[in-house]
Amino acid sequence: MNQRVLFSNENVRAEWLDARNLKMRFGPKAATLATLPRVWTPPFALVAWDVCRSDGTGLLPDEVSRIEKIAGLTGKLYVRSSVVGETIWERGTYSSVLIPTVGPLFEADLNKAIAEVVESANGQKVGFVLQSYVEPKARGEFGNLLRISKTRDHWELSTETNGITSRLRINTQRDEAANDDASIEMRPRLARERIFGSIAAWLNTYLLRSTSVRVNCEWIADLENIYLVQIDEEDEDLSGLNPFQVRVAPVHQPAASHGQYLLCADENAIEQWDKLRVLKELWEPDAKEKPTLFYVPLSSLSNATLAGDASELEADFRKLIGPDNIVVRTSGLASAEKKSNLDRTEGLTPAEAANWCLSTYVKFKAERGHVDDLAFVAHRFMAARAAAWVRAEPGNPIVEINSLWGLPDALQYCPYDIWEIHVPTQSSTEYPEYKSHMLVAKESGGWEYRRIKNELCRSLSIGSKEALDLANRTAAIASRMGKSCHVMWFVGCINERGQSFNIPWYWTNAHETERNIDRSNYQVFIVAGAEDLEKFKAVPGPRTRQAIELRPTDQSLMRDMKFIGAVGATARELNIPVILAGSTLAHAYFELGRQGCTVVAKGEKEHSRIRKNATFGKIVRDKIPGRIAERKETEVTQTIPQSLRKNFLTSKLLEEALEVRQAQTLEEKRVELADLYEVIRALSSSEGFTIEEVAEAAEIKRAKVGGFDEGLVLLQTGIVSRGNRTARTKEKQLAQVLARKLNGTTYELPFTFFGFMELDQPRTLEFENLEISLNITLRGDRIEISLTRDPTQLFLPLDLEMPEDKN
Repeated sequence: MNQRVLFSNENVRAEWLDARNLKMRFGPKAATLATLPRVWTPPFALVAWDVCRSDGTGLLPDEVSRIEKIAGLTGKLYVRSSVVGETIWERGTYSSVLIPTVGPLFEADLNKAIAEVVESANGQKVGFVLQSYVEPKARGEFGNLLRISKTRDHWELSTETNGITSRLRINTQRDEAANDDASIEMRPRLARERIFGSIAAWLNTYLLRSTSVRVNCEWIADLENIYLVQIDEEDEDLSGLNPFQVRVAPVHQPAASHGQYLLCADENAIEQWDKLRVLKELWEPDAKEKPTLFYVPLSSLSNATLAGDASELEADFRKLIGPDNIVVRTSGLASAEKKSNLDRTEGLTPAEAANWCLSTYVKFKAERGHVDDLAFVAHRFMAARAAAWVRAEPGNPIVEINSLWGLPDALQYCPYDIWEIHVPTQSSTEYPEYKSHMLVAKESGGWEYRRIKNELCRSLSIGSKEALDLANRTAAIASRMGKSCHVMWFVGCINERGQSFNIPWYWTNAHETERNIDRSNYQVFIVAGAEDLEKFKAVPGPRTRQAIELRPTDQSLMRDMKFIGAVGATARELNIPVILAGSTLAHAYFELGRQGCTVVAKGEKEHSRIRKNATFGKIVRDKIPGRIAERKETEVTQTIPQSLRKNFLTSKLLEEALEVRQAQTLEEKRVELADLYEVIRALSSSEGFTIEEVAEAAEIKRAKVGGFDEGLVLLQTGIVSRGNRTARTKEKQLAQVLARKLNGTTYELPFTFFGFMELDQPRTLEFENLEISLNITLRGDRIEISLTRDPTQLFLPLDLEMPEDKN
């Protein structure tokens, strides 16, 4: 298509697949707008990227005249950017300009607006959407993006008024498609969600049929009609971060030693200081990977502070901890009430750490008058792939885990996954959440939010092996302390031998959470800082159904108790709730609740998550029922007849084999192989053989056909012809044997699938002809299968890249 300018009143609506060609010339915003019914949009003109120059000129006089007529319909013109190659992830990056009046200077104003948009594109090819401006009485967004739901029929409608946003989830499966020949009227007697439900039905059924596309629309409304002014496709995310591929630096364990001021934690210090006592409370005496912590009582810094000399303290940091990434935290006495979010640093150099200690000492001395009950605790920054808060209580077999990728501070305000672990039977239930960002440490020592690759946002942040480790150890901690507790964990740390391990870092007394089932009906005002709080207080009108959503982006505010206190005070004064996306086990939730606020936890499930009864139906070791009884929990077991025992043992064989695959350390592998051996011994016994007889038969067969030592994989066999001494497809790819699509209705998944499929990460088989997808999730002891009407952007990998053996 070589047209320079497309006018909405002169061109028919484009089909969605045709818009892909338009994108290369007009940009994606312009191309997708061209697919909407003309009566659903304000009149517009689309300008190709090669028409206008950097100074805004380039349109022909006749084109300018026709564009002016579009503007004249309302007296204003909106000039929107449409950058070629722009994705939905770049929304808001480039300029849009409103030309407020139509008059003698219209062409000059148009050129100026276009030039401003061109400049914002930074040399990229940019097309334009020139749209008649409708003064909005209401506005918002409407979409079925992956963050909203796994299925394309669930949409979210947001409405913005005076900076306050209300959100409503809509299931559109039973809505009739809107008439694309009629305008979208505001109908007082018809609920707004049904109006938008009919729009969604048309988009899915007619515009996007035979595709797996998800979209987000911007809408406005005047007193009579609703208009769609932009529609964006949720395309492949090429710039997001893959949290599974983030390099985790090994944890450095310095030698235990003392300096002039900085002391290595000993038994006396561990008993005295809260943040050192965790070495006793959270770790077993002979535990591996226990961190080395150093401390300095603030009372010992008085001479250095008076002298203004930090050199000796700096030398201690450099000698004992290292040249960089030094973290210093403030600790109170172990005998005092626990205080959360005390002053601390990010990764510092020795000089920065020493100066911070002295300046913070001066601040505390001025504020409190004494510092005898405070100490600084120091260590090297410990990198981890994920973080978690875990709740356990003595006597309760259920342990709850809240986890996300990145640093644990994000758990206060960001969405998270939930695990429930039934400790006696090691069974788990998972609730993955859409996690759009992760909080990571920068090389400079600060933090930053990094956006996660869209198709991975619903993946579980920790695996079942890690979840079981956290649950078992937290349950043991609660039992040792004899109280309900919340324990913060670093998950997926790497030691200097390259092995993964988990670190319990801090604990607080457990607090209760309350459910709030009407959270979706609030009109929400986002508060990221103190300025937002003041703006909200200045909003006129009644506060009915309004709420504050606390979402700080400044890292200094995440631990700022004064800021959280100000939010709580405002909420109490206006009698409104605070919405929190973060964990109910973290500090922010507890602090707001302590102030008497109503806190709506977005991540809490509306159904009861703690199961009174857990059903398993799998064979267990002979002493497991006794262990369950010791925990004061009822159990129902049945001794199965010999005829069924082999069936249960066969399934147990696969379960234990998967656990061998998941094991990482030599000790874990030895224990899991022992479990596998025990199942083989039981299978042998059920068939009337001793394990020695089976071992003897194995040796005979090994001598005859060999073992599996060389790692040979048979790819194909074939009949050798006279002219061809080798099989025709000798180069057949290994991936085709692991998983292969036979036709539109059949996939072939050989048993090698179980050897390579990742645990707890859903994969999808698409049946395009049937317009359904089969979602498969391999768990440690079962397979979960679900059907959806449309693809969910997760695919079973049919290509397996085999690394070369360098030995």
